[in-house]
Amino acid sequence: MRVSLVAVNSPPGADPRRLVVLAVKVSQGRVREKGVEHYLREYPEKDAREWLLKASEFPSVLEHVTFTFYIEGISRVASHQLVRHRIASYTQESQRYSEVEMDYIVPESVAKAGYGDRFRVLVETCYRLYREMVEAGVPLEDARYVLPQAVTTSILMTVNLRALVHIACVRLSEKVQWELREVVKAVVEEASKVVPEVKELIEV
Repeated sequence: MRVSLVAVNSPPGADPRRLVVLAVKVSQGRVREKGVEHYLREYPEKDAREWLLKASEFPSVLEHVTFTFYIEGISRVASHQLVRHRIASYTQESQRYSEVEMDYIVPESVAKAGYGDRFRVLVETCYRLYREMVEAGVPLEDARYVLPQAVTTSILMTVNLRALVHIACVRLSEKVQWELREVVKAVVEEASKVVPEVKELIEV
């Protein structure tokens, strides 16, 4: 599994966190006095960080910062859970338009219980039948019915900062399925490279 931050919206040449400051100052009616550029480029860094951490008092200001992540090598089990968060936008690798490669996830608990080999045999048998049907002319959209949920997929996810914090608060709990928890943890790590305060906003 790998997560890459491929885009983040920010003013040209400015820290994306400045958008949060600007939103706060718009709400307070202060922008008319000093102008947009002051809050995007001149406002003290220390004060900008302080406003970001206080954003829980009026969380809508966090929605102006958005991230786009490319997530690859996760199972369909994990992706099905992730896309339930409709406060984000997703584009997933289609099994209807692209042939599926033989790459899949074996849960550690399955291997530890001694079922790893049988698990692999079954998944690979399903995949061979899938390939046989595709080569025989069965449409991809129909041949895919035989594929297990263990097969991997990739997905592009765009989410604003407020929604990301919410997803992390819900999905980083130890009660959450392990693979999805790892995905969300990796997403948070990537986001924190440009907005370090992300982790401080999360309450699990």
